[in-house]
Amino acid sequence: MAGIPDTRRDRRGEALDVLDGGTFDAIVVGGGINGAVSALALSAHGLRVALVERNDFASGTSQESSCMVWGGFKYLESRDLKLVAGLCDSRNRLARAFPTRLAETRFLAAMDRGAPFPPWFAALGAVAYWGLGRLATQPPRHRSSATIERLEPSVDTSLVRGGIEYSDYLLVDNDARFVSEMAIGSTRHGAAIANRVEVVGAEPGVDGWRLSLVDRVSGRALEASAPLVVNAAGPNVPVVGDLVGATTDHRLVFSKGIHLVVPRITDSGRILAFFDDDERLFYVLPMGERSVIGTTDTPVDDPEVAVTAEDRAFVLEQINARIDRVTPLSEADVIAERCGVRALVVPPGGSGEGRDWTELSREHAVEVDRTLGVVSVLGGKLSDCLNVGEEVVEAAAACGLVGRRPVRRWYGEPGRTARRRYDERSAALALDPVVAAHLWRRQGMRAFPALDLMDADRSMGEPMGGLVPMTEAEVRVMADHEWIVEADDFLRRRTMLAQVERAEDLAADPSVTRAMELLGLS
Repeated sequence: MAGIPDTRRDRRGEALDVLDGGTFDAIVVGGGINGAVSALALSAHGLRVALVERNDFASGTSQESSCMVWGGFKYLESRDLKLVAGLCDSRNRLARAFPTRLAETRFLAAMDRGAPFPPWFAALGAVAYWGLGRLATQPPRHRSSATIERLEPSVDTSLVRGGIEYSDYLLVDNDARFVSEMAIGSTRHGAAIANRVEVVGAEPGVDGWRLSLVDRVSGRALEASAPLVVNAAGPNVPVVGDLVGATTDHRLVFSKGIHLVVPRITDSGRILAFFDDDERLFYVLPMGERSVIGTTDTPVDDPEVAVTAEDRAFVLEQINARIDRVTPLSEADVIAERCGVRALVVPPGGSGEGRDWTELSREHAVEVDRTLGVVSVLGGKLSDCLNVGEEVVEAAAACGLVGRRPVRRWYGEPGRTARRRYDERSAALALDPVVAAHLWRRQGMRAFPALDLMDADRSMGEPMGGLVPMTEAEVRVMADHEWIVEADDFLRRRTMLAQVERAEDLAADPSVTRAMELLGLS
């Protein structure tokens, strides 16, 4: 655009230059939630950190979650109070630290005659859950069948005995964006991060590890050294472990989960919860103007999974049996699909066989091999990420890498002073308040460069229109700061466009075409 110079920096290229031949305190392998929070925590504690991910940040399990940040209500059934209390604590800290990115959301669980326990018992569990969560949310409520019918007309209450309503949190944007923001946030503390960089070899030496890397975009060979390797490769922890010769006492088993994205089922903003025919919880979750239904829980041996016809049919059958809709949902209504594996931790001596492992194994494990200088992070979930980050810092200290205590909280959104400055400046530019709020939520401190662009050309503060729900100024800032290499990085992970719009509609939309041009992907 005339008058607006293209000042984009190749931050990924700069990171590759820093990586190549660089010496760090720790190299984190894996850019999912465990790797992202490890890099952020370690770098915020004053350690020199590199993070490499063989694909895009959050491109594995971390982009296939339910987007819930919760305390694990269902784990009360197995009486794992310690796990639930720990998850609630992490959930509460995340909610306080990310007030615009997490929204308290009401869950309405409808208990039909196939539910494993009656509504009154579930209500007692909801009160216990609220207590374990330190009363940080709105209190739970028992709901009669008639009340559920009134609150949620989309629910078929003909077989419903009653239900409960309680609170947890939901990511306002998608899970992958939350994770990539955490990874990018580590650069503020000096971390060097790079997506699409694969570890292809590891050689131990007197001063630690020398990792052989390859940039999967250009084919460039790289080399980096560090006394500590943090193996946060998610389901591929055993693969990276083989490279560095590190085994773990805990082991992983995999459970496949799928979600289907369909036209909006309820406009209340609530998350609807049901028990399927196998007495497992599944949900109807909001995602923009769409609903996400799922998830399944299928044991698999291979972490590379895909949605099958049987998966699709099962989810559609289950939801159609529980909602009141004139025309049942069909495959033609499916806008997008989400499919990934949960990497579940089996403790030493555990078999991992049977149903219980899908209910009891969402705890993470952090193992330290001081002799090798390897920290392995197994299992876990987004809700528990802060605990993972802190345990990795402790594990690094056990290996002799003692950082410094951060001056301020090492995670979270910018403080109130920065927000006040932003609000004052966006108001001076006459930026639409809704646009301003969304820009701040997604970009944080990077919203200020966007305001600079708008100051030079006020039209850049107008929404792009079409399917892209942001301004041209924001897309330009994303091009400069967010390590976007391929179209899916933008459409699937930095935004949720590919999850809420059909591929053919995105391909035909002029605003998407313009965004691709700004991102250098056209």
